[in-house]
Amino acid sequence: MLLDNSEVETIAVQLVDVSESKMTAKTENNEMIQIKPSAIAKNDKSFWQSMKDIAKAKIWLPVTKGTHQLLQYDWLSATPSL
Repeated sequence: MLLDNSEVETIAVQLVDVSESKMTAKTENNEMIQIKPSAIAKNDKSFWQSMKDIAKAKIWLPVTKGTHQLLQYDWLSATPSL
């Protein structure tokens, strides 16, 4: 699920494994966590290919600290207005 709430506390992760239905990521503290994709993302082939490409490039992503969900935006772009 992609979230767009600017009040959400985030952590940086790097994807280390992307399979057909789940993603494993490493935090800056070398902790391994599971990233939880949304129900829509689970069936989106382009989403999974993008995640595999991001993992291969070793790009750091922002995820929510508590629920480990991907954000709608990254920390370099402005938070979208609702």
